[in-house]
Amino acid sequence: MSKITEKLFEKVVEQWNESAENAFVTGMAEGTLDPNKYSAYMLQDYYYLTDYIEILNCLYEGAEDAEIADFLKNAAAATGVEKETVHVPNMKALGITDEEIKGGKKAPDSAEYLEYMKNIAREGTIYGITALLQCSWSYAYIARTVTDRYKEKLESSPYIDWFRAYTSEGYTLANDRWIAILDRVADGISADEEKKLCSIFEKCAHYEKCFWNMFI
Repeated sequence: MSKITEKLFEKVVEQWNESAENAFVTGMAEGTLDPNKYSAYMLQDYYYLTDYIEILNCLYEGAEDAEIADFLKNAAAATGVEKETVHVPNMKALGITDEEIKGGKKAPDSAEYLEYMKNIAREGTIYGITALLQCSWSYAYIARTVTDRYKEKLESSPYIDWFRAYTSEGYTLANDRWIAILDRVADGISADEEKKLCSIFEKCAHYEKCFWNMFI
């Protein structure tokens, strides 16, 4: 019998492949992306990460399973460190000021996506980790797919660090653990619950495509 994550992957792989061919993503790989578009992405990603950490902490507080609670706590802490020690300095290097960070706001599509995940997380831990996994896993898949496709061009791209981050061993291992946790928690769920998890995963993949399209 297939694991739940194998079924989730089958549901969204077409959307992930479309995102891997998005002009923004391929522009990063080829090194041709307008720096202003990348700055806009980084700012929106900052707002996204802020809410993402909030959702992780919310799920941690409601988790009854010790392994899940430990994973969520560490994921929230690691994401917070990455945001402040990597993301923010990179934004500053791009010329994004503190005033712009504080005075900006989430784009409508991103705000809708994050609100959806917050509502899903409130319905239960299994739903929340399913929604957040889509983001984490899709980044790993897209980064690996594009890296394999643009190996030579990536070497001279100013955006190579983005691909290195999401294909790194640490990111891959964390993502693999997330997948294993969801498979364990979802083992033996009903057909209706399985259908709901697939629906959540597909909807989040759709929102992710909309997020990439904001910067074309």
